[in-house]
Amino acid sequence: MVGKIVNWKKAAVGAGQVLVLFVLGYYLIYHNLVLNWHQLGELDWELRPLPFVLSMLGISLIFLVNTQIWRMVVLAIGGVWIKPWRAAYVWFISNLGRYLPGKVWQIAGMAVMARGEGLGAMDAAASSVLNHVLVLLAGTVVGLALFPAELAGSFEPLLKWTWLAVPVVLVFLHPGLLNKVLDLAARLSGKPPVSRKLKFRDLLVWFMLNVLVWLGYGLCFHWFILSVIPGAELCWSESTGIYAVGYIIGFLAVFAPGGIGIREVMFTVLLTTTLGGLAATVVALVSRIWLTLAELIPVAVLLSAGGMPGGKNPEEDASSGSAE
Repeated sequence: MVGKIVNWKKAAVGAGQVLVLFVLGYYLIYHNLVLNWHQLGELDWELRPLPFVLSMLGISLIFLVNTQIWRMVVLAIGGVWIKPWRAAYVWFISNLGRYLPGKVWQIAGMAVMARGEGLGAMDAAASSVLNHVLVLLAGTVVGLALFPAELAGSFEPLLKWTWLAVPVVLVFLHPGLLNKVLDLAARLSGKPPVSRKLKFRDLLVWFMLNVLVWLGYGLCFHWFILSVIPGAELCWSESTGIYAVGYIIGFLAVFAPGGIGIREVMFTVLLTTTLGGLAATVVALVSRIWLTLAELIPVAVLLSAGGMPGGKNPEEDASSGSAE
C-alpha cells in the first residue's frame, strides 16, 4: 500500500513538472514566437559566429576557474590535494546531474566523485554543499547590485539600498552561521549534517572569487547578446544583473531540470524592456544552446584526455608504458 502511494506521488510530481514545462514552452514558443512570426523578418537579429563562439569559450574557461575554486575548498576542508584536471573532471561531470529532475543529483554526484579522489564521505558532502552555497550567495549579491533599475518597477527606490546585501552576506560567511546553513542545505539534499571547521578568511576568499566568476559570466552573456542582437542597447552591468537573477531563479526551480524553461522565461521577461519581446525571446532560446555547448565542450575534452572515471591520465599511461 505504501509503495502504491509513493508511486502515485512520483507520478503526480512528474505530471506537475510536465505541465509546468508545457506552460513555459507555450509562453516562450507559441505566445512570443508563433503569434509574432510575421515580425521576425523585421527584427534586426543575426547570429554572428565569431562573437558567439568567443563568448561561449569564455564561459567554458570561467567554468574551469570554478573547478579550481572547488578544488581549494576540498583542500581546506579535507586536506586532500586533487590534481587540477581531475578536479575539472569531477566538477564538469557532476554538473551534468542538474539536468536530472531535482537539484540533489548535482550536489550528490560531486560528493560521490570526490570520494573517489580520496576525500572522506563527510568532507566530500561538506565541500559539495559549501561550494554551491558560496556560488548562490555570490550570485545573489551580484544580481542585486547590478539589476537594472528600470526593471524594478515600483521597487526601483529599493535598489538604492541593495548594497546592504553585502554586509548581510558577509554575516552569512561567519563560520558558525554558515555551518547552520550548510546543515540545512544538506538536510534538504538528503545528506547528514556536514558542519566543518571553517576559517572566515578562507570563506571570504572563496566568496570574492565567486563574485569575480559571476562578473565574468555577465561579460560573456553580454557578448552573447550582441552576437545575436548586434544593435542591443544594453550595457555590461545590466546584462550581468539579468544573467545572475535569471540563472539563480532557474537553478532554484527544483522541478525544472537544468532550469529548463524557467531560466528562458526569466531572460525573456527581464530583457523585454530593453530588447522588445520578440528579440528577448530569440536571445533566451538561443542562450539555452549557447550555455549547453559551453558545458559540454569541456566535458568532451576531458573525456578524450582523461578517459573514464578512475582511469589514468594519458600522459601517465604513456610514461608508464615507456618505462616498461
